[in-house]
Amino acid sequence: MKRLVILLLFWAASSGPVLAQIELEWSLANDRTLLMEPIKATLTIANYSGKSLSLGPHGNARLRFDVEDQPTSLVRETGRPLVARPIVIPAGDTREVEVNLLDAYRIVRGQTYMLCPLLEVDGTRFMGRRLALEVQPGLEVLNRRYGMPDSRDGRVISLRQMNRRRMDRLFFRLDSTADGFCLACYDLGRLIRFFVPRLERDRDGVFHVLHQSAPDRFTLSRLDHEGTPLGVAFYIAEVGQIRLERDSEGAVHVVGGTPFEEDPERPGVLSAPSLPPANPYTPTIGELPPKGPAPTQPPARGRAAPRATTPATPAQEPISW
Repeated sequence: MKRLVILLLFWAASSGPVLAQIELEWSLANDRTLLMEPIKATLTIANYSGKSLSLGPHGNARLRFDVEDQPTSLVRETGRPLVARPIVIPAGDTREVEVNLLDAYRIVRGQTYMLCPLLEVDGTRFMGRRLALEVQPGLEVLNRRYGMPDSRDGRVISLRQMNRRRMDRLFFRLDSTADGFCLACYDLGRLIRFFVPRLERDRDGVFHVLHQSAPDRFTLSRLDHEGTPLGVAFYIAEVGQIRLERDSEGAVHVVGGTPFEEDPERPGVLSAPSLPPANPYTPTIGELPPKGPAPTQPPARGRAAPRATTPATPAQEPISW
């Protein structure tokens, strides 16, 4: 019995430093996401264990999450590793690890989930704090179906709106008609609801999405048929003038808008074009009067005007009846 007590005291004394050997902090990029949008998380791992940690399928440390859709009910994993590439954290060093929870867990319903990270090292678990994640289906603004050339598969394009951080945002979602899988879901940026978003597909199968992102600014996003972003352009225009048009060859152009241009003095920085005034006016407003006192007019030549005489006495005043 005495020997057992000594072993328990030794284990209690040695377990305290072990629990403090690794510090785990983490945060979500967005605590409210659209359904099937990538769920990005950043973990900060401080290694004070005295040995290097290798995160990966064949490393000495394993990183995973407890994703609860209900109390004590865990969401199933997809089978893909949360950390695809090995990450080595040397002893006494700190690393930031970015992961996408949607790749490793079946988060396929719109609801609130509870998330908690777990880091397993030599049979010891290090846990982070629990955070809530709200997943919403979003408000559908536009929905269209497109066929694919030389293929029975098609594409369903939906533009969805969701409020995040007190701001409306527009999302692009691409689904396959063959199996119903979501191929891509991206945040296109801030949305001003005064202008209805436009969607067109060109002859190369590239989707063009035009939406209003500021009172006088419009954003054009280009994505291919697999959902890969190809580029973003910005325009200045009025709501009733800008639009998307297809020419006779199948190319899509922005009509009625002035694009932002790259500043030649600052590469990589876009500058807004200067717009003409809404009410054109004449740049000259006439000649200004000369400075100094006003010139006196010379007396006119000729017969002087008669002066008005003042009656000397009241008897000389004229009388009118």
